Amino acid sequence: MRSCSVASCGGFAAALVLVALAACEAGPHIAGPVKPPNTQLIVGEYERHPPDGQTAIRFRPDGSLRLAKSKAELDAEPAVAIGSWKLDGDRLTLTYDKGACTDGDSRTGVYTVVISKVGIHFTKVEDSCARRAAIDGQTWWRLH
Repeated sequence: MRSCSVASCGGFAAALVLVALAACEAGPHIAGPVKPPNTQLIVGEYERHPPDGQTAIRFRPDGSLRLAKSKAELDAEPAVAIGSWKLDGDRLTLTYDKGACTDGDSRTGVYTVVISKVGIHFTKVEDSCARRAAIDGQTWWRLH
């Protein structure tokens, strides 16, 4: 059986102690910032970029929306569409009351969305309005 002297094994023991201390000093893992809920994150203005078009939309905190031909026309009359939005988790319902997509059952479209500080990505669930359904698979970029 091999024995170990203080000089030869002491270095090994010291290394183990240093590793243990380093692990303790790291402390608990702290997670990054928590993403705001989608209902807060969606509020704002977005636009799509060419070649998809230059349409812009404003989602207001009160659940209203305004669609325009471009970001420069978000406050111009007439709007392309005016309506409301409702978000349940990642499921966005768009309802247009004035302007485009207001004929019969084409007023409402439903999409799953991925929302970030950078933009919003749309995936169509159901929408009978072909003009609005063109957003399927598109990412619209947040303004400002």
